[in-house]
Amino acid sequence: MNLKQKFQKGVSLVEGMTACAVLGLAVTVFMTLQSTQERDFSNLRKFDKAAYAVELIFEELAAVYNPVAAQFGSPRVNEDTDGGESQLEVRGLAQLPGDGDRIIIEGVGGEYEVTDSTPFDANNITTFSLERSDVPEGTPNLNLASDAVENAPITFISNAEGSLQPYNDLDLTKFEDSDYLNDMTNDKVETDLVNWGGLLKKHLGPAREGDQRLIEVEEVDRDISVIRNGTTVTETERILRVTITIEQGGIEERFRRMFLAGT
Repeated sequence: MNLKQKFQKGVSLVEGMTACAVLGLAVTVFMTLQSTQERDFSNLRKFDKAAYAVELIFEELAAVYNPVAAQFGSPRVNEDTDGGESQLEVRGLAQLPGDGDRIIIEGVGGEYEVTDSTPFDANNITTFSLERSDVPEGTPNLNLASDAVENAPITFISNAEGSLQPYNDLDLTKFEDSDYLNDMTNDKVETDLVNWGGLLKKHLGPAREGDQRLIEVEEVDRDISVIRNGTTVTETERILRVTITIEQGGIEERFRRMFLAGT
């Protein structure tokens, strides 16, 4: 045996098995990463397509929205009403408002939603049933915040027809849920839900557990700078912020559009 042959060694069984295990682990990790990347790229492509659908939804919401509320004449408080009441006699209307219209009353704090109105009597007077609309849901007292004085002007700040509030918390994943649809009271919103939910399903596929396709509508105030008599002043502007949240496969995108809120 020469010296060269004496120092040559082969790979032992343990070393071979260890090398195979390391190689197998590396291949597994690589395949897992590749699969994850492919899934993420697939979701991103779906989100790109869904963005066009979301833009269409915003355009259709803009077509629905009417920021200038109809006043239905020159409404005024018909008689003194104590604070804490939930009904208000009104005169000066040319026609009855819709349920869901919102008003403010001069001299009375807060904003109020008309939940019902009686037919006109012989003197063209109607009685509004009111509920405070500018406080969080679940607030115990939703009645008039203070006394309403006879002849105080009433201003409509939004109409149910032309309002985006019925779209708040609209779950687009439930467009095929019969119970969810049966609970809806607005036919226009129900029709839009079916159309928009079906459109997102076409681009994103069926919603799975944990997925989210949600429309949220909220009123927010923002400060703007305006020039009054040559002086720059800061004023507060009320706007509607509509947010459409799409969450799928651990990826979340939020799309927002601002609308001027009322007069």
